[in-house]
Amino acid sequence: MTKDRAASLLFLLTGFYGFFFSVQLPMGRWNEPGPGVFPITLSGLLLLSGAAWFIRGKRRAGETAEGEKAGWYAIVRNFSTPIKIVVLTALLILAFNRVGYLVGSSLYLFALLFWVSRYRLIYSIGIAVVIGVGSWYFFAKVLAVQLPAGLLSF
Repeated sequence: MTKDRAASLLFLLTGFYGFFFSVQLPMGRWNEPGPGVFPITLSGLLLLSGAAWFIRGKRRAGETAEGEKAGWYAIVRNFSTPIKIVVLTALLILAFNRVGYLVGSSLYLFALLFWVSRYRLIYSIGIAVVIGVGSWYFFAKVLAVQLPAGLLSF
């Protein structure tokens, strides 16, 4: 079994699991959707993508079974990006109330762009500031959501 087919089976199992439990939630009406609409839609998309991935997941020309085996170094290297994202997200969660939404979200985006995605420094700073300030303005001023002020509580 190839990696593609194994991953597609994981998608299919997750989709079936979500579908089984989401059909028990009330769907509501078209103008007032209930709490079951989002999970059933998501599980349906997982089922569709898993099925498509399983069908497409044939062995490619020239690919050998030995090429699919990876050493420990390759496995750790493949997981370095997800580990970085989990660490950054955990740090944001721990420091969110202390530093506030504006500073926390901007620093989080900067770290994701610069450290994880390897954007250049000036682009990372610019994009992080624009998205951080823009999202703060949208949530705090337009939607009037109470956000933690943190360091900028003066």
